[in-house]
Formats: sequence, C-alpha cells, structure tokens
Amino acid sequence: MSPVLDLTLTPNRSLAPAHMRWVVGGVGLVLLIGALRFLALGAWPILPFLALDVGALWWAFRANNAAGRASERVLLAGDDLTVHSVSHTGISRRWRLEPYWTRVTVEETPLGDAHLFLCARGRRVRVGGFLSADERREVGRVIAEALSAYRMQAA
Repeated sequence: MSPVLDLTLTPNRSLAPAHMRWVVGGVGLVLLIGALRFLALGAWPILPFLALDVGALWWAFRANNAAGRASERVLLAGDDLTVHSVSHTGISRRWRLEPYWTRVTVEETPLGDAHLFLCARGRRVRVGGFLSADERREVGRVIAEALSAYRMQAA
C-alpha cells in the first residue's frame, strides 16, 4: 500500500560547506591585511585576537553545518503514523501513533513562534523543531489534511 503522507523535514541551510571555506578564507584574508597594518605600527598583541576571530567564525560555521544533519520523517502508511527523528549527532528515535486518534496541535506563543505537536492517547510528539514558525504551521496543515483524508477513507 502506498503511503498517504511521506514528509522528510530537514533544517534550512543557507551556506554549503564549500562556500563556508570561502567565507572564512575571505574574512581571514581581510583580517590578515589588517594584522599586517597593526604589525607595522608595532601593535603585535592584537594578532592573536584576530586569529581567535577567524577561529571562532570557523567553529560557528562548523557547528551550523553539523546541526544541518538533523532530519525528521513523518510517514502515514496503512494504519500507522510514524515519526522518525535523527538528531544532528546521529541519535535516532521513532514514535508510532495511531492515525485515527492523532490530532495536530500548533501552539502559538506570545512572541509569534509556533510549536507543532502530534497528540494521540496522552502522548505528544514535537515535530519540526528546527523549522521556522511559518514552516511548522504549513507542515501542521499538511499533516492535518492527510489525517483527515485517512479518517474519511477509514469511515
């Protein structure tokens, strides 16, 4: 039986790893030119701080790319709704929910954020924590429509 819903959610990536190297290299080059100027003026103690700036930028981009390895898959097939989550560290978790009793809850916060949950029989599974609020609302709408179509088919 083909799945009624098969969503794969991944974090947004704005910069590829190859481009990250170009950005860090470019910033490093600009700071190197500034470092030469400081060195010529005799202000050599500034050089380690400029190197720390480049290192911190590299570390931040590396951490951001590592976080991009996270993913979630929401699959509605047959009589099974499965949420399979893989964290950025590779830890995998799987939840199985009964689709007939599952409801989609989007909790709005006072600051305009939204949290998406799948709730069934006392269990709440958070979905799309790495997505933007608008994307979570859209994913919630898509899942709710698929669950509604499943219930109409089952009735």
